[in-house]
Formats: sequence, C-alpha cells, structure tokens
Amino acid sequence: MTIEELSQIPYILLQLKSLQLELAALEDFNPYKGNVITGMPRGGEARDLFVWYAEEKKRIEDMIEYNLKGLQNERKRINEYIDKISDGEVREIIRLRCVNHMNWEEIGEEVHMDRRTASRKFYDHFKPPTK
Repeated sequence: MTIEELSQIPYILLQLKSLQLELAALEDFNPYKGNVITGMPRGGEARDLFVWYAEEKKRIEDMIEYNLKGLQNERKRINEYIDKISDGEVREIIRLRCVNHMNWEEIGEEVHMDRRTASRKFYDHFKPPTK
C-alpha cells in the first residue's frame, strides 16, 4: 500500500463535510417561501419546485451514504494493512498519521520522540528495500 492510498481518509471526510453542508443549506431552503395563500388557483410551479427539492435532497443523501460506506471500507482496508506491520513503533506512527490524522508534532509527543524522527520512520517504511 502506498502513502497516497493510506492518505485517502481525510479527503473522504472533507467530501462528507461538504455534502453535509450542502444538505443543510438545501434543508434551510423552503420551496414554499414567499407563497401567499389567496384561495385562488396558481400555476404548477410550486409542485415543480417541490419535486426538484425532493430529488436534490435524495441525491445528496445518497451521496452521503455512498461516501460513508466508502469511508468504512477504506478504514477497514487501512487497518488491515497496518495490523500486518511487524514493527510496533512504525505501526503506531502510521496509525496515528493515517487513521487519526495527527500532525507530526502530535505524533512525536504521543510516541515520545522528535517529530522529525517519527516522520523519518514513517517515510522509511515506504522506501523500497536497498540491495
């Protein structure tokens, strides 16, 4: 597994956040705002607006559900890879970086080493072995 593959979780989370904000903005939208009830029949524009609103809400909810499933699958795949790493220190550094999204300062404090040492151990894990 590459560093890029291990780094997908934050991007999925950003996409989820964006979709949730889009859904919240849509829910704040009231398709009946400004309608005055006069007792007189009006055109069918309100129905069209409501249909659009319902379809758009369903589309966003489906995308959120899809991304949540993708996030669960990605976390499972990453955790399976990390669990196979034999060096416990490197395993913990990679878990803190890729699953917990900690920065190098936080990781260094957590594993009681300098941030540069933690970073070097992380990147050294992904270097191809020398002959």
